[in-house]
Amino acid sequence: MKYSASLIKATFFLAILMFVLGLSSSAQEKEPVRKFKFGVITTESSDNLSTLWAPFLEDMSEITGMKITAFFAADYSGIVEAMRFNEVEAAWFSNKSGLEAVRRSNGEVFAKATYPDGAPGYHSVLLVPTDSPLQSLEDLLVCDQTINFGMGDPNSTSGTLVPMAYIFAPNGVVPSECFKNVRNATHEANGMAVANDLLDVATNNTTNLKRLARTRPEILERVRVLWTSPLLQTDPIVWRKDLPVEVKQKLLYFFMTYGRHADSPEELQRQREVLGELDFGVFLAANDNHLDPIIRIEIVRDMALAQNNHKLSEVERTEALRVLNEKLESMDAKSQSEIVKPKGLPAYSGKSTRNDGFQFDWPRIAFTLTVGLIAFGFFFWSSATRGAGPTTPIKDRMFDASIWAIFIAALVWAFVAAEIFKAPLLISNSDRMGEYASGFLDPDFSEVGLYLTQMSITIQIALWGTFLAVLAAIPLGLLSASNVAPAPVVFFVRRLMDAFRSINELVVGTMFVVTVGLGPFAGVMALAVHTTGVLSKLFSEAVESMDAGPVEGVRATGARPIHEVVWGVIPQVAPLWTSYTLYRLESNTRSATILGLIGAGGIGQLLFEQIRSFQYGKTATILIIIIVAVTLVDFLSQILRNRLT
Repeated sequence: MKYSASLIKATFFLAILMFVLGLSSSAQEKEPVRKFKFGVITTESSDNLSTLWAPFLEDMSEITGMKITAFFAADYSGIVEAMRFNEVEAAWFSNKSGLEAVRRSNGEVFAKATYPDGAPGYHSVLLVPTDSPLQSLEDLLVCDQTINFGMGDPNSTSGTLVPMAYIFAPNGVVPSECFKNVRNATHEANGMAVANDLLDVATNNTTNLKRLARTRPEILERVRVLWTSPLLQTDPIVWRKDLPVEVKQKLLYFFMTYGRHADSPEELQRQREVLGELDFGVFLAANDNHLDPIIRIEIVRDMALAQNNHKLSEVERTEALRVLNEKLESMDAKSQSEIVKPKGLPAYSGKSTRNDGFQFDWPRIAFTLTVGLIAFGFFFWSSATRGAGPTTPIKDRMFDASIWAIFIAALVWAFVAAEIFKAPLLISNSDRMGEYASGFLDPDFSEVGLYLTQMSITIQIALWGTFLAVLAAIPLGLLSASNVAPAPVVFFVRRLMDAFRSINELVVGTMFVVTVGLGPFAGVMALAVHTTGVLSKLFSEAVESMDAGPVEGVRATGARPIHEVVWGVIPQVAPLWTSYTLYRLESNTRSATILGLIGAGGIGQLLFEQIRSFQYGKTATILIIIIVAVTLVDFLSQILRNRLT
């Protein structure tokens, strides 16, 4: 009878899921408004960008008649790859990332931004704290590995390409070898880090400085510009070449008329204020020739790198410079194409898609409640006693049915937010996954020595982080065990350990970077804090499940409480504690790679730099090294576990 009831429950559960899947699929097929995915590069925090861009995107939806969905990427490569696989159909790029979109993602420049003050472009800058002893580039390029340097995204024009082309490449400087630590971050993060003395120098640009002057003047007062680049052109707007013609016409009309023409002077002023918040003036038509100056900067950078690369023979250097000179000459001889002109498409006058404030999704709420009530009724009915046997009290049946009903209703409610309806795309778009993964099939071992060195640092970070966590988790685990410590102490320590576990290592690591600066020690402390919370819980559970007999035997001899722990508790739980510790060492080896994102040392920063630079061959090499290292740690853990348990 119990087996049959379980089978009925499982069948009912699957039927509910299939029904929701079918309902979502039908809703998808009946969508009357074309959805359009617009990408925005993350030059500052995503929440700020979302707020700033919301009015602009709402106006784009209203004027084009399409439902505009914003895609804010954590780094520039995210937007490029999303456009490559048609998850983004148009986007605002920086010049360098826009060039990558044209090269890799079937992109095409169709418009470019201008500035509210009429400036023809912007400048890359290097920022230092106002009281910094660094006064010139000569001071910066001493290369004594004492400076913490903040670089931009690898696909950032002002954050990476321009400093490399105008400063580092001509002087034969490799930033990772010249400076103590090099961290990649957004312009906003770099500016804040310099202002707070976390970085000695960082790249930025004049556009972001203007925004800081308007929104955070107190931050701007704490930084000083050390170097300013030549003028850089404004940013491009890029769409996919294969967009339908009518979609291109609507987009082009919107960009060419927004902030220029409106139904009333008040509406025109509002549009210009929206653009002003984004540091945009009106948009101008453009084409791929807009990116030619960036290609020239790339060539100049590569020529400087080749000239100063002592690993090249004279013949190899001469050949590399010849090829680059030919590219530069061919660009100079290139005729300018005719710039795309607006089509003059009449404004779309359909129903506005603007969403003015929060709205309850009543159909979704009603459907979820209905499913929950049906589930409650079914489980309450199925739990009734039939035939001989003990009778389950109605109160218990109602409680159990409520738990199942809430669980199923929660799944139904989360179905849309978690986008489970996209599951069929795993099959229909599997070719995209294969295309992306194919880039990793040709590992590049040219810098394997550097990768091995950084991997060894990562393992050492994990080792010390785990060791410090064990030292803290032993007493805290005992104080968290209800059969060892008093109830008030148990409650307080458990809540403290909950806090330790709930905060991600990246957040904890950032706090320690503020305290001890960039480098591996911040990573060690981040792992130690988080792992202390995890191991304390596991250690306390092991203590609570032990046999009380040996402890009572020690107590019967008149021993003190500390002796009960040493001779009655620890010998029983030591094997489990050892197993948990070795498992966390394996996990921390993996986690330590992620800490490279915040400049906490190890191979993680190299990994993310190569991914963002589309260097998939080098990325594959790093991944191979990480897999081998974690596997070796696993083998070592098994050997130690067998010896110690």
